[in-house]
Amino acid sequence: MEVQEWILKNVLEGLPSHPASYAYRRKTSIVQCATQHQGAQWMLKMDLHDFFGTVNEPSVYRVFRRLGYRKLVAFELARITTRAGTARSASWLAQVAAIPSYAVNEIGVLPQGAPTSGALANAAASHLDNYLQGLALSHRLTYTRYSDDLVFSGRSGFRRSEAEDLMKEVTGLIRKAGFRSHRGKTRIVPPGARKVVLGLLVDDTVRLLPEHRRRIEVHLRGCELHGLASHSAHRGFESVFSFVNHLDGWIAFGLGVERERAMGWRERFHLVLSQAGLPPLGQVH
Repeated sequence: MEVQEWILKNVLEGLPSHPASYAYRRKTSIVQCATQHQGAQWMLKMDLHDFFGTVNEPSVYRVFRRLGYRKLVAFELARITTRAGTARSASWLAQVAAIPSYAVNEIGVLPQGAPTSGALANAAASHLDNYLQGLALSHRLTYTRYSDDLVFSGRSGFRRSEAEDLMKEVTGLIRKAGFRSHRGKTRIVPPGARKVVLGLLVDDTVRLLPEHRRRIEVHLRGCELHGLASHSAHRGFESVFSFVNHLDGWIAFGLGVERERAMGWRERFHLVLSQAGLPPLGQVH
């Protein structure tokens, strides 16, 4: 973990990012990503299947080579930042076999959750972003990718048959780039339907989903009426502290989307904590 964090800070920090990619980058957020689709009349939403597991050791090796590292160093870095997978490649294994102690039967893949995986996955997917951005521009559409979450949107009228044709084109380009689409998560969102991007409601503005607001309000009212301990037990939490962390996480998410509303929630929550004899959470600036 420490070695990967060092690589992220000292090696991968300078990796260029495609403008349509919003995940695993400093000073970007899901709100910025969702805002790109603000006011859209229709959407095509797709997911990449096993995004990290599809980025294999040879792809990671090529990322380090593009950064200017010599072959052996790039190979070592690729080994450090991947884990053993199940796929095999005769050509890659033949190269690795030149160093007997490094020879294995599996090709490495990016592990989900590792410090370096997000930056490396973005770099490996840059050609995918180029393909899909070009397609979007040719159709006068907006394209974004947040990790494995792909969204295309348009402001003008669009027939469903056109959206289905676009879906086929996108699927082909995903395959060409070496990834796979998740057919079960593909959605065409027509005019008049609710537009949701990354869990946020996108219309004239970017807002929290009504169910998100209700969840927080229900918890706060329950605490205010029955007390923190009673409400958390009633809701089935293992402890008061697990409930506090849960609700604090939801409010923190809201702060990044509807700050004024969420600040009101935070003040009410601090009062609940105070009444239960607990200290307030970290102050928000």
